[in-house]
Amino acid sequence: MTEQVKQEEANRTRVPEQVMDRLSALLSERALLPADKLEAYQDRARWLHQDLDRILVEEKALPEAELIGLLSEITGIEEIRMTETTIDPEAIAAVPAGLVSRFDLVPVRQEVDRIILATCDLHAVAEEDHLRLLLGRPVEWRLCPSEEISESIKHFYGVAIDTFLHLESGESIETAAGHENVEISTYVREIIFDAARSGATDIHFEPFADDTRLRYRIDGAMTNIPLPPGAGKHHRAFASAIKVLAQMDIAEHRLPQDGRFTLRVDDTELDLRVSVLPTRHGEAVELRILNRETTFITLDRVGMSSDQLAHLEGLISQPNGITFFTGPTGSGKTTSLYGTLAQLNDEQRKIVTIEDPVEYQIKGITQLQVHAGIGFTFASGLRSVLRHDPDVILIGEIRDVETATIAIRSSLTGHLVFSTLHTNDAPSAMIRLVDMGIEPYLVASSVRGVVAQRLVRSICQNCKQERTLEAWEQEQFASLFAGSAGAKRVQCGAGCPHCRFTGYRGRCAIFEVMVLNDEIRSMVVDRAVSAAIMDCARKDGLVTLRESGWTRVTDGTTTPEEVLRVTGDPG
Repeated sequence: MTEQVKQEEANRTRVPEQVMDRLSALLSERALLPADKLEAYQDRARWLHQDLDRILVEEKALPEAELIGLLSEITGIEEIRMTETTIDPEAIAAVPAGLVSRFDLVPVRQEVDRIILATCDLHAVAEEDHLRLLLGRPVEWRLCPSEEISESIKHFYGVAIDTFLHLESGESIETAAGHENVEISTYVREIIFDAARSGATDIHFEPFADDTRLRYRIDGAMTNIPLPPGAGKHHRAFASAIKVLAQMDIAEHRLPQDGRFTLRVDDTELDLRVSVLPTRHGEAVELRILNRETTFITLDRVGMSSDQLAHLEGLISQPNGITFFTGPTGSGKTTSLYGTLAQLNDEQRKIVTIEDPVEYQIKGITQLQVHAGIGFTFASGLRSVLRHDPDVILIGEIRDVETATIAIRSSLTGHLVFSTLHTNDAPSAMIRLVDMGIEPYLVASSVRGVVAQRLVRSICQNCKQERTLEAWEQEQFASLFAGSAGAKRVQCGAGCPHCRFTGYRGRCAIFEVMVLNDEIRSMVVDRAVSAAIMDCARKDGLVTLRESGWTRVTDGTTTPEEVLRVTGDPG
């Protein structure tokens, strides 16, 4: 904390003592905190010259929403939730970012004779007279938890607004040598921290003629992240700061560049891969966030139905053969593969993987990473692995006919093999292998099953609400689940600070598990089309991706729009 900030804190108007005394009394009367802990918090508040409510929030002594309720009861100030509140754009425009940052408040609604402001901090309420003079109108207050306040400020005023305002107050943006100043570097780091805490996998800085766009990829979907007004003029400085972190040539603006660096966010070590592309309006920068401490989940938690899980467990219990996991990039194939390996991992099996890259470290498994630059490819690595006496082999991806041929022949000679393909559904995997040049009889003989999957975004639990199904949605439900009475209402997310106003938070998987039977094998040998194989598999009990997705809709996990987004237009 800088000396200036410390002085500002010291000069802030204190909350009336009677409010804090009444808070202490309520906490004691309702036994919300043990007496000894309450006394310790009171002593700390006196020693630090802070108010008790801020100490309780910092120490997470009790849920903040509960504390806000107590303060509302004491002060008579109405309590609100941003999940249930519509913010007035005119109110946002009426309150400058500097005041929002200084007093930690969010304008809610502007009326003829007053403006309504929400805050988590009674210090702001104590400054009511000052704010009335600055805004030129009376102020009415609402109390709201700090997380909802901070996320709302990000959404309406821009990410890391405090740091940006400090940056704007500086005299220069770059030094004479072209390096970014401390404020620029700090602001870029704040954006990275915010993205990592939001669960983003990618950060995109995109320059345009008159502005810069910042987007995160969260839960597989691109999400616009508001930047403070005027941030676009600093785009070149942002790019330079990132290039310095990634040890790139900051003087080169005409060629693409790649780099990487590490950064600790809270208690987590992150690897960031950086790609810079020269565009007409400046350098576009993309950062891929890789969490070193990510852990895989077990097979029973990947999200399959009980029938699908039973089919998969039957496939992995086979002594040999090959099972494919299919889907586009980012569909969760690797997570499912690792869950499968974890279930097979014991002292009786030798398991070897060939990957690009190795994403999770699993104790007890030999893991190899391909390196095309020195000739260590999937195909060449697989040949070497076969001489290492494995029982189970995982091949990160089948990219060419050579790798496919070796993998299939390995499965026919007593090895249990797992790999991935990029196909739209499970039956298409058979067609893809044949199109690659694998003889149909080899495909039919070696492939035990195919698991197709997608990831759909989950509805945010904080702003979840019901809505009525539209006509096309009811028709699709009826066509997929013949004989069912059909769903009339489904869940959706209204959008709130917890989900960055998207209505979604987190993801879940949907699956299509096809186990090859004799009829399907005959169809593969006869080079049947994927639609015919799909019809046959459905008669044998296969649940399609769309059916699996709609099951997730009816149980309130996701929305029809998400199922349509990942499975395509039903036509």
